[in-house]
Amino acid sequence: MSTRPYEVRFDADRVTDLLERLERLVARDPDARLEISPAHDELDAIAFGINALADELRWAHARISEGERARAEALHEEMLERSAANFATAFSSNPCAMTIVRMSDGRFQDVNASFERQTGFRRDEVVGRTVDEIGMWIDPDNLATIVAAICQTGRIESHEVRYRTRSGGISTAVYSVDIIQFAGEQCILAAGLDVTERKRTETQAALLREELAHLGRVTMLDALTASLAHEINQPLTAVATNADAAIRLLTAQPPRWRDLAAALTDIRRDSHRAGDVVRRMRVLLKKQPSQHEPIDLTGTVADVVRLAEGHASIRRVGLDVDLAAAGPTVLGDRTQIQQVVLNLLLNAFDAVQVRPPAGRRVRLEVSRRDGLAVIEVSDCGPEVPEESMALLFEPFYTTKREGLGLGLSICRALVGAHGGTIEARRNPGPGMTFSVTLPILTARESRGADAADTPRLQKQK
Repeated sequence: MSTRPYEVRFDADRVTDLLERLERLVARDPDARLEISPAHDELDAIAFGINALADELRWAHARISEGERARAEALHEEMLERSAANFATAFSSNPCAMTIVRMSDGRFQDVNASFERQTGFRRDEVVGRTVDEIGMWIDPDNLATIVAAICQTGRIESHEVRYRTRSGGISTAVYSVDIIQFAGEQCILAAGLDVTERKRTETQAALLREELAHLGRVTMLDALTASLAHEINQPLTAVATNADAAIRLLTAQPPRWRDLAAALTDIRRDSHRAGDVVRRMRVLLKKQPSQHEPIDLTGTVADVVRLAEGHASIRRVGLDVDLAAAGPTVLGDRTQIQQVVLNLLLNAFDAVQVRPPAGRRVRLEVSRRDGLAVIEVSDCGPEVPEESMALLFEPFYTTKREGLGLGLSICRALVGAHGGTIEARRNPGPGMTFSVTLPILTARESRGADAADTPRLQKQK
């Protein structure tokens, strides 16, 4: 007989099963239960208590989950309401003209006060109608491009459009567009900044720049008068001499036909020489709007060299020229680029006048460097003081007694309009080097520019 006051025997398999079920309960298995046998021994009592506790925990967890879900839904609704209020405030008070247009039919759903001010259309005149019905859009092709871009990418950034105001005036704006959900439908949210005044200012600045450029060309050709007269007189004198010789050869007995043919060939060649000088002068003097097109930089600069060589000879200046054999192609106005090069050459000719004739050297080079087209004009003139270096390109600053101080400032404006840069630096030895860099036009860009220019050329023809 056992001496223990009581003895409880546990089935080992039941203990193992109990532990496994407890692990499932801890893991929050919703189907986990502890089985209770009719014997109601201590193990069953423990199981009964645990089951009761598990039911209480499940009930509490359900109540907590319901409360959290309700609080989350309330917070979500509050955030939606706050977001809608913030959107409405930002939309109505935005300084940009803002519109919401339904994608399904292109009808305005809302516009803000800035839209009303910029276009002159009232909100009640716009909402529910399309841009075609209002008559705002000027270019249908531009509208089709915008719609296609929105459908493809879902957004547009900084797209320039022209539109008609309520009073009939033409304005320009830069628009950015995105797709949003508005009133349960897909809509286009557009924000536009009016740039009409800026575009007008840019146009006026471009016209002023062209006026100054033309004035600069006239001033330069005035300085070239003596050399140009010499350039024209030389071939014309040769033409007159050969014409007299041709008359004598023609009246000779018998006529000297072979010599006559040679004389007439010389007359034609010299007349072409004189014509080329006049043509180059006419191109520089002609007043016309800037036209950017693909141009061969080497050929463009070579024309300037032919125009300046006579002037260099008269002033007893040695001109060394190094032009790239396969000249880079740039997008620009041929006349304006020639004006920049000619201005730099004439400045260099002036700078070396302080040297004895044997030491007057100017170098012109066209090359490629780091993916850019580079034009450099170097001289061996006097050193420019440090305080003058920062003022070289400022309007009306000049070191010449009779200069206006506009040449280099015009050059800077023209080069800047071509997306390039111009700078001056001291040489290691005497003199200065002026360097112009221009973006090189790739073959693909050149083909695109030619294609875009074809309608304009056809219209001119």
